[in-house]
Amino acid sequence: MSEQEYKIKLLTSNQYSEFYFYASIDELEEYLNETLAITPEQFLECCTVGQSRQFFEWIKAKSKQSNQKQQKVINEEELKEQE
Repeated sequence: MSEQEYKIKLLTSNQYSEFYFYASIDELEEYLNETLAITPEQFLECCTVGQSRQFFEWIKAKSKQSNQKQQKVINEEELKEQE
């Protein structure tokens, strides 16, 4: 993952409590391009806890996919080295 500045602080919740998470404007723009046809400014003005939770889950899923891809590349490289 490239270095990003995490400038956006959003409130969300889970079954235990509310909590804050941080995101970059790039992540928010990518999420909105995939899900909603609004600008980041519009999202931040009217974002509910539920909407921020959906964004949080999207970030987690994207991170998991990225980690799986990286692990696959590492495994393939290790196999090539063993040959």
